[in-house]
Amino acid sequence: MDFNQWYLQNSSLVGFINILLTVLLTALNVWFARNSQRYSADTVRQNEEIRKENNTPNIIAYFNSVNLRNVYFHLSNIGNIPAKDIKIKLKPKNRSVVSTHIDKAHMIKEGVAFLAPGQSLTAFVEGFIQLMDDDKNFPSFYIEINYRDIDNNCYSRSYELDLNMYAGYVNSVPRDIKDVYEEMKKIEKHIGKISDNYKKEIRKKDKMIEKHNSIQRTRIRRGRRR
Repeated sequence: MDFNQWYLQNSSLVGFINILLTVLLTALNVWFARNSQRYSADTVRQNEEIRKENNTPNIIAYFNSVNLRNVYFHLSNIGNIPAKDIKIKLKPKNRSVVSTHIDKAHMIKEGVAFLAPGQSLTAFVEGFIQLMDDDKNFPSFYIEINYRDIDNNCYSRSYELDLNMYAGYVNSVPRDIKDVYEEMKKIEKHIGKISDNYKKEIRKKDKMIEKHNSIQRTRIRRGRRR
């Protein structure tokens, strides 16, 4: 039996196989087309995200110290376009009040109108010794930064700044006469508190003695009248 005879005898089977192959090829084409579209959509979305990321301001703020004696507050725009209307909220976390010079800085009180890409601002905070409490711990802060880009899109960043990252390093730095002076001021302040408390106790005892003597004198006078 030659091929032509076999084909004529099995033409229905051959037709079915052709239809089946056509369906399979069509399904594969549809699958590849859908995945290609999905891949293209993902690629477009990723490219758009990268484009936005590369064309947005990125404002960061942090504490820094060069000589481990003084602390400075830095505000920087590490993005690729300018930022404007920058507002900063800095609140102590582990203390109710922290006395620093940063509260008087214009960038904290009034904000920053405009910050170009790569531009930074710096403000003096305080000396490390002045920031330490009696247990030699440093304060930490909550910071919130709100700003806009030149198209008025709004951005917000919030995180924690903890000066205790310098704990241990500060004590190992040689101190100069200013540091010694500040330590002496702390000691003097502590002695002053002890002295004030002692004086209060003395005055309290004097009042009690005076009250007791007054009662005794009153009793004596009453006894004489009788």
